Amino acid sequence: MVLTISEQDLQRMKGVLLDQDRDEALRLVRDLLRRLEIQSNQGLKSHLDGG
Repeated sequence: MVLTISEQDLQRMKGVLLDQDRDEALRLVRDLLRRLEIQSNQGLKSHLDGG
């Protein structure tokens, strides 16, 4: 599984590290995990649909 990181994602990561903002870091991880789950679910649907 591959997650493409946008320039905005990268800037967010750098900002979290610079600010040492734990709450924002947790939100970032949740957002990335949500994207991975969506991507994974789409892959399963495509496979089940024969695509």
